[in-house]
Amino acid sequence: MKEQWKKLMNRKSFHISILIIMTLIILLILGFIILRYQVEGETNLPFKLSKISIISSSEGIDKQEQVEGNRWNFDINQNNDIYMYVDKNEEYDKTEIIDKISIENIQMTKQNEKGTLQIYKPDVENQNVIFSNKEQNLVQNITYEAAENADIKNLKITNQGGIVAIRLSNSKMAEYIANDEEINHNELLKKANISLEDIKIDVQFDFIISLKSMKKYKSTIELQLPLEEIIEKGTDSKELTDMEKYVFKREKT
Repeated sequence: MKEQWKKLMNRKSFHISILIIMTLIILLILGFIILRYQVEGETNLPFKLSKISIISSSEGIDKQEQVEGNRWNFDINQNNDIYMYVDKNEEYDKTEIIDKISIENIQMTKQNEKGTLQIYKPDVENQNVIFSNKEQNLVQNITYEAAENADIKNLKITNQGGIVAIRLSNSKMAEYIANDEEINHNELLKKANISLEDIKIDVQFDFIISLKSMKKYKSTIELQLPLEEIIEKGTDSKELTDMEKYVFKREKT
């Protein structure tokens, strides 16, 4: 038996078989590692997306065109203000500094043709509100640069985190003409006979954290807007705290 085993081990085909088996094992291990990374992404980021806050609201914009026999003539906008909170990961044992945080590749789709989907950055001029649906605030992407002090309206965060904000709006999605004594903007959608199905939007965008060390981490964020109580209440808010479903992966720089 020993002699037969020695003869087998001395054969070239035996060594080739062992080499093939070892190669297959290594490929299986690598495949498992790659698959796990695709599912879980980076497990120990220097900074983390800790929370997403959403405020869905409606507003009437005076068209300044009088309709005979009516006091009011409004275009109705449905706005979704999104605030994303980035915090330092206290479990990360190295020092990293944020260079910028970007929201890119924003895609919005809706079932109904009512209105125009638009993207707005915060309004610098109006100190009473964060957002205004003005033409000069329209953007395709948005980037917050690191600075000494955070300033949400001027697109500044600190180098250790902060809040990034953007507005996704369905503008001029309906008209409201009436002769009411007063107008409650929270009731505009209901009075215009708008349903939640009419204004549902599927949103997807890339959320990118870029560091001074040239490291870059990206996650794709998917949201369904607006929030469910928008029709009845005119405004609705929600905080999303389960961030594990948003997988961040290291990007090549």
